[in-house]
Amino acid sequence: MEKTHKYLQYLREQDTCSLCYKRTPTEPHHIDQIGMGRNRKKNLREHFTAIPVCRPCHTEYHNLGQKMYSTKHQINPYEIALYWLSKFLIKEDNP
Repeated sequence: MEKTHKYLQYLREQDTCSLCYKRTPTEPHHIDQIGMGRNRKKNLREHFTAIPVCRPCHTEYHNLGQKMYSTKHQINPYEIALYWLSKFLIKEDNP
């Protein structure tokens, strides 16, 4: 399994939403959108900007757009993505 897909699986295994902090099943939300027609199964750099979010936050994020969501909730999604990617890389280097 490619490292980007291991990272997405790692995000799916998280039990707390990065945006609302509720303990709930999560799914990866790509901050840098992949775009229609691209093969998500490939090793894409956009996978590394994903964060674990719950379904309600994921839906709201897409409905509002990144700028409005970030302003409304006073977050920087790239700081959150860096946090999760750092945790994953440390875990990968120290199994």
